[in-house]
Amino acid sequence: MRPLVTADEYRKRVLRGIVALKPQRIPLDAAYGYILAAELSATRDLPPFPSSAMDGFAVQSADTGLASAEAPVVLELAGEVRMGRPALFEVARGKAVAVPTGGMLPAGADTVIPVELCGLAEGGLVVTGPSPPGHNVRPAGEDLRQGEVLVPAGRRLEAADLGALAAAGYSNVEATPRPRVAIVSTGDELVDPGTEPASGQICESNSFLLQGLVRRAGGEPLRAGRVPDDPAAVLEALTTAAPSADVFVCSGGVSVGRDDPVKRAFASSDAVSFLQVAVQPGRPQAFGTWLGKPFFGLPGNPMAALVAFELFVRPALCIMAGRDPQTQYVPATLQGNLGASADCVRYVPVRLACRGSEALAYPSGRRRSNQLAALAQADGLAEIPQATNLEPGSRCRVIRIRDG
Repeated sequence: MRPLVTADEYRKRVLRGIVALKPQRIPLDAAYGYILAAELSATRDLPPFPSSAMDGFAVQSADTGLASAEAPVVLELAGEVRMGRPALFEVARGKAVAVPTGGMLPAGADTVIPVELCGLAEGGLVVTGPSPPGHNVRPAGEDLRQGEVLVPAGRRLEAADLGALAAAGYSNVEATPRPRVAIVSTGDELVDPGTEPASGQICESNSFLLQGLVRRAGGEPLRAGRVPDDPAAVLEALTTAAPSADVFVCSGGVSVGRDDPVKRAFASSDAVSFLQVAVQPGRPQAFGTWLGKPFFGLPGNPMAALVAFELFVRPALCIMAGRDPQTQYVPATLQGNLGASADCVRYVPVRLACRGSEALAYPSGRRRSNQLAALAQADGLAEIPQATNLEPGSRCRVIRIRDG
């Protein structure tokens, strides 16, 4: 029996040749979630002109200094600023110009009196209190000055980033594209969901599991279909998907069985290596290059496929997409017995709950690698280090498999 490769060693081997995809121009309305490849600066002052922060009247503050309820000041109304139009009026001493929220501040004005704090009488504006310079005025460049960094390189673009970029006039951005992942499931026993399985058959589920995992990792899944336990069919599916894919992920057929199709498909090539990795579930693994693109062969059992994806495929996709490849762990206190591990690191599905600021991990269902119900009820995978027994109250770390 071949010696086991540690998970850390295997991950390093996998990631050694993975590089980020070449940046592309992405339309701003499609750029949510992409990783910005190049720093973007403000192309203009934001806001680009002084504007009013209130519906009110633009005046010179000097005209309001002596105003009071007992001795109001009356200013002549000289016009009105319209939204989206330049302020064509200049506010001279003794004058006032109506201005809406966000409207351009007319020249000469240095303060805005809110509508609620003044009145109208005989065509004039009645001011009953002082309004200091800059009051209710948004200066040009208050948010950002032209040339200042708007969004740094490496940022995952969120809603606020897109709004800021749009305000600065950007219609597209240079970003690292999402890796396109061709997903192939193998097995003579598989039928499509919606089809009644015959005796000895099951509904194919791994491609749907992997499709969700790829999306969560920032990739674009391409379901390349299910194929029988036939090496030629495996290679045909991969070759057909190759023009549209950046990476291949195949589930099933990588173990020590006589008929494992993925193993037989690459038997005469050294492009793909087959190893036994010291993780449970997920021991049999395959990795290499096919048609110039990374190839991952994962175990066929759903939980094993998920564990292998989180440990080895997700970091690779993150690098390709320009993201941080480090696995994010949640420290938690165990609320059940996970048992001991022997010659490998074990991963067990758990539900997470909070007790104050402390995360609690509860074992989720049974722990066999072919059971999806335990995964559907789980929030994460608790890690049991090699030769370790985790009992209730033990501290553990958990890989999240569910957002929120």
